[in-house]
Amino acid sequence: MFCTIKSPARRRLIRSSLIGAALLVLLAVGVAESFRFWHLKGLPAYVVAVLPALPILWFIVEWGRFLAAEKDEFQRNLLVQCLLWGTGGTLATTTIWGYLEDYAHAPHLNLIFVFPLFCIFMAIAKFLVQLRYR
Repeated sequence: MFCTIKSPARRRLIRSSLIGAALLVLLAVGVAESFRFWHLKGLPAYVVAVLPALPILWFIVEWGRFLAAEKDEFQRNLLVQCLLWGTGGTLATTTIWGYLEDYAHAPHLNLIFVFPLFCIFMAIAKFLVQLRYR
């Protein structure tokens, strides 16, 4: 997979994204299990509960590093478009869902699903942006 990617910045982004995704899953499962078995309370609960968010922060930092390091202006532009569409889709969906919660008594949207929703919108945007430039 990495052999066909010529850009070092893109290779680093893909590698760190795969590592970050694995860490996110491991930490989310580990945190859920630690709360299940140890019934954490107080300050330790806050510290442990924040751990799965750290790979998400790493994703954001890596996207910024890619934008700073990538020499190909077109590739940077593609990521910026995907980030913008992902942000817009997430904001629109969560706003609509908020109104549905307030006025139509829809079930509450757990906030841990906002980042995966953003990633889904980014993936859809990537597919559509790539179609546009073929």
